[in-house]
Amino acid sequence: MHRWSSLALVLAAACNSAPAERVPSKAPAAEPLAAADIAAIRASDSAFVSAMGAGDAAGVAAIYVPDAHLLPPDAAPIEGREAIQQFFAGFLGAYHVTAVVSSDEIEGRGDLAFARGHYTLDGTPKAAGTPPLREEGKFLEILRRQPDGTWRLAADMWSPNSPPPAPK
Repeated sequence: MHRWSSLALVLAAACNSAPAERVPSKAPAAEPLAAADIAAIRASDSAFVSAMGAGDAAGVAAIYVPDAHLLPPDAAPIEGREAIQQFFAGFLGAYHVTAVVSSDEIEGRGDLAFARGHYTLDGTPKAAGTPPLREEGKFLEILRRQPDGTWRLAADMWSPNSPPPAPK
């Protein structure tokens, strides 16, 4: 029994000892985004707005990487470019859309970046009895640089600035 109690004391002391000091990584830090990268990210926003205005769900989905995550408000996450295209096809099937997207901050290193900004979306219903849509809100995107130098959305999250209207 004495041997076990000594082992328990050694283990207890080891668990309570101070954590090992971390050694800083010697890997070089990735360079900040170049002006051309920021312009390419803004171009992806412009392509998104153009595709939305044209009612082109495939064009909207093309702005996302194949394994992207769409995180719409008040809905479950949507995963993958095909599912994202279906989501936008439903929305664009119901509305003619005019959108304005403005990135307030774009930052990144290497092949990853984020964009934070705001948007305005106006939807004119295609069917009678559907209410028009007006939404102002904010977004946060994570983007990945592609081998061809373009930037595609890997994760896209947005929310309106005001709560949705109460159900009737």
